[in-house]
Amino acid sequence: MRFGRTPMSPGQDDQVSEERLRVGYVAGALAGGGGMARYARELLKALALRDDVSFVVVAPREAEPYCADLPPGVVERFIPFSGWGAVGRAAWEIHRLGARLERLDLDVVHGMKHLVPKTRLPTVLTVHDVMAITWPQQFGLVKRMLLPRQYRDSLRAADLLLSDSNATAARLAALDPNFSSKTVVAGLGVAPHLLTVESARPSVVPEGPFALVVGDLSPRKNLMLLLDIWEEVAARTGGLRLVAVGPEGWRSKPTRSRIGDLAGSGVVTWAAHVSDRELRWCYENAAVVLMPTIEEGFGLPVVEALAFGAPVVASTDLALIEAAAGMARHVDVSFPDAWIKAIVEACEAGRTSLSGFQLPTWDMCAAETMEAYRLAITAHGKLSRG
Repeated sequence: MRFGRTPMSPGQDDQVSEERLRVGYVAGALAGGGGMARYARELLKALALRDDVSFVVVAPREAEPYCADLPPGVVERFIPFSGWGAVGRAAWEIHRLGARLERLDLDVVHGMKHLVPKTRLPTVLTVHDVMAITWPQQFGLVKRMLLPRQYRDSLRAADLLLSDSNATAARLAALDPNFSSKTVVAGLGVAPHLLTVESARPSVVPEGPFALVVGDLSPRKNLMLLLDIWEEVAARTGGLRLVAVGPEGWRSKPTRSRIGDLAGSGVVTWAAHVSDRELRWCYENAAVVLMPTIEEGFGLPVVEALAFGAPVVASTDLALIEAAAGMARHVDVSFPDAWIKAIVEACEAGRTSLSGFQLPTWDMCAAETMEAYRLAITAHGKLSRG
């Protein structure tokens, strides 16, 4: 188990039972796209392989088929989200859901995305990042107005915070030093299915060498940096194309427009959605994988690229440095010319063996998450007695 700072340790009288834990798994993004959805699905699948946990899953109704595919008995009940619109769903999740979960006599409630229900049960909140508080301008009006306060309240209320990375744990501590003592780090892993599925070329990817960037088109992903330099990159590399894989994201209109300008000349291709088979093919065949993100919670595409032996050029964001573990080249996003140089050099060097890279797994994340559940139960008991 990895910690941002060492949290509370259970004493002899506080040992949590080793019997099967019953967990309320509140996953509003379970059926969606992007990193939070992948986290919710992959962690649930990894936890479902264990014999010491079962779930009441709370998610949008369209996520129910994901639960049906899990081993029998793992999901005891599926509760669909209620409430009209984003505001109504958030209000239901915060103010109504907790009482319902209490009636089911659960051991712990795990919020996967920004919020935990108000409840007398022990709670864990996964923290992917703190940008809803520190950088709310990237979201729409309603989220900018409501989410920062709701998120901060949930961070304070949760018995334990489960951070994606040490970098995010440090950002939590900077936000509020009191968060340090209840923050545990459980890094993400590479999906087993991605490692075993047969690869398939996406029909939208043109012939010839290409660089790959994986992520949505929101401003923090900083794809605009690559779009602004790509004609120069293409000129220096004999026509290297840029393939961007990922959904639109918040405030992506300027990025979409710039992609459209460059798509006509054939130097940039946007594949909004690809299957796991197609994503694997992209990682396996990319001349270089790029991640110019301004701020990241973990940086899963870096780990996935390294898993398939692709050279990686990433920003100097602390989470990306942590995820790459010394196996990527990091370039400050303030220096476009340095990015051009790094991309050209990576293409000239070609692929090399990355045998020294220790691949993180979702089984590791699941084991650390289970320990976090037990720590949260112990901490909650201490607070209740205090």
